[in-house]
Amino acid sequence: MAILAPTLSKKFQKVLEGLSETRVAFQGLTDSLSEDKIQDWKRQEKQASRQRGDALKIYEVQQEKCL
Repeated sequence: MAILAPTLSKKFQKVLEGLSETRVAFQGLTDSLSEDKIQDWKRQEKQASRQRGDALKIYEVQQEKCL
């Protein structure tokens, strides 16, 4: 049980570091989008939360291949 606290503390610190990096990336993405696109994504997120199932496909990454 004594080993658990230091392990959790280290993991918590890594989570905080990751959160900071993610926040910067999220803000950069948000700043590059139009307000219409942001509102559309919020609408889709609410719909996915309510309906679940196939509506959750909005979270799948879609990328165009560069040739």
